[in-house]
Amino acid sequence: MEEKLELLKPKIDVVFHALIRKGNERIAKSIIKATTKEKIEKVELDNDRYLVGKYPEEKLGIVDLKATLDNGTICDIEIQLADNKDTAERFLYYWSRIYSSQLRKGDDYGKLNKVIGIIIIDYELEKTKEVNKLNTKWKIKEVSTGKEIELTDVLELHIIEIPKAKKMLQKEPNNELAQWVMFINNPNESEVSQIMEKNKEIEEAMNELEKISKDRELRRVAELREKAIRDEKNGLRHAREEGKEEGKVEGIKETAVKIAQSLKKENFTTEKIAELTGLTVQEIEEL
Repeated sequence: MEEKLELLKPKIDVVFHALIRKGNERIAKSIIKATTKEKIEKVELDNDRYLVGKYPEEKLGIVDLKATLDNGTICDIEIQLADNKDTAERFLYYWSRIYSSQLRKGDDYGKLNKVIGIIIIDYELEKTKEVNKLNTKWKIKEVSTGKEIELTDVLELHIIEIPKAKKMLQKEPNNELAQWVMFINNPNESEVSQIMEKNKEIEEAMNELEKISKDRELRRVAELREKAIRDEKNGLRHAREEGKEEGKVEGIKETAVKIAQSLKKENFTTEKIAELTGLTVQEIEEL
């Protein structure tokens, strides 16, 4: 009897990008709708997966995926797997870069579209540990009057905490966001098979995931990514146990270089390594 193939985990950046790419807009649309609760007719994906690779200080576990909604709103999805204690600052940085990059010299500020940021984190946020919600929504509001007057609606941030998904699903079995988070975290769990019976978009995503999980190159890179993430989490934990404020954490560029070196030893082509790591052909040839 043929052994069942273990599916790759979409929370690993290279897997997420392979799954949610041009042609799979329905998957992105379903995740965004489940998060924002907004009516969305159309989603256009911008698969510039190398955005994060341009900044060496950015840590492994961040994936940047931009989607433009039918009303012009830009949606940015990030995944953060290791708790570097800078979630809010990092998230605002990404949001501000996307918001400000819309303008060119001479453009009017009125041309700026709303930017919705969605960050999926694989840990519980310190500030929301007592909040029994899978997704918290953040905006800019005036607080002194007690009326919560909104300054603007162009800034909207959603923080989704993976560890809260299972408990939320037990409480609300039809919660679509909890269903998606369970799938993104680990599609091999038995609960996800049950979820597919209720959520056709997740069934579609599962079928696509089964296809890409057979890709030898992608599996190898995903394994290396996952190992790097475990090392990063262990490094952070040890640093905190020793009372250090900051642990030595590899930047995404440094990690990409190490992965590229491993793939070169396994005779992957330069072009394929570039596609999977985000490094340039020249950078890989110089390794």
